[in-house]
Amino acid sequence: MSEAQFEYKCRRCGKTSRNPCCDTDLARFILTCISLDGNKSEWNQSGSVHMLETHYCKDGGMGISDLQGFRVVGEN
Repeated sequence: MSEAQFEYKCRRCGKTSRNPCCDTDLARFILTCISLDGNKSEWNQSGSVHMLETHYCKDGGMGISDLQGFRVVGEN
């Protein structure tokens, strides 16, 4: 089964990270909602996807990570 993972990139250090999420249909829905609402999408009580997240850089500083989109992993 395929899974979508949302990708974020830190503005300060450039590190890219991924958050495991859900199936690809739900990921498309979430990304569409975010593009229309401009901030975040909550799909259940415990999970949400945000346009921005804080990131702790390796040098001890902090940056802002921007949502880049999602990647499909696993079997199709």
